[in-house]
Amino acid sequence: MEECPRCGWPESEAYEVLSRHLTSEGVVTYTRCACGEVQVRVLRFEASPVTPLHRTRPSGASG
Repeated sequence: MEECPRCGWPESEAYEVLSRHLTSEGVVTYTRCACGEVQVRVLRFEASPVTPLHRTRPSGASG
């Protein structure tokens, strides 16, 4: 769905974010449309390799 079924407001332009929650499946967002309709949106996590942000050397390691 790309627009509100009630009034046609574009989903990409959320009128009001009511709440956002992190779940094991992704991010669940509850929004309110300009017409008052409440919608639930799920942005699912995508599988990708884990990349370390920073690596440290063990104490005593030379290099």
